[in-house]
Amino acid sequence: MIKNLYLIRHGHSLHNELFNKIGVEAFRIPLTIDSPLTNEGHLQSIELGNTWQKKPEIDLVLVSPLTRTLDTAMNIFGDTDIPMISEEFLREYPIGEDTCNKRSSLTSLKNKYPKIKFNLISDNDTLWTQDYRETIDELEQRLDEMVKYLHGRKEKNIAIVGHSSYFGQFKDNHIGYKENGDEELKHCYPYEFILTPDYKRL
Repeated sequence: MIKNLYLIRHGHSLHNELFNKIGVEAFRIPLTIDSPLTNEGHLQSIELGNTWQKKPEIDLVLVSPLTRTLDTAMNIFGDTDIPMISEEFLREYPIGEDTCNKRSSLTSLKNKYPKIKFNLISDNDTLWTQDYRETIDELEQRLDEMVKYLHGRKEKNIAIVGHSSYFGQFKDNHIGYKENGDEELKHCYPYEFILTPDYKRL
């Protein structure tokens, strides 16, 4: 079955805001652990939820288990009955070193987001370590896992709420992307991607 994917980068977040002030250190300081949305990011995602004409067509929402993506998903789809599932393989690249990409505990996420089903490997974030940075090859393995997962789903129209680097690697190295876009994807913009059964690497 052909899948219509809608890749939605999370709203503007704290580490994005601090990057403009202190550079890449914004990604690696305790203040930005599991970096949350800014007020601007909440407004961006609420606006998309109120205005996106294809929203009623969505059959399934997949979302990264980081706070900025979960809040974005809830702001867009929280007023619907569309199933929402969070998977580890959707996390931002890189896992490791960057504190903004370290997730909160599964217990706290379940309490905060009861509408979302979490398929996480452990309560604490065992994938993130301070002294190891995920490689591109490891990211590619996660992308392959995502594609395999999508092919196994029955739903046709799937929104994926995720991250710029993750989606950037997906669109640059996989066929089917419909828009060239900027190098860094816009916040809260639904990029369309057609995933065919004969999907191949570029």
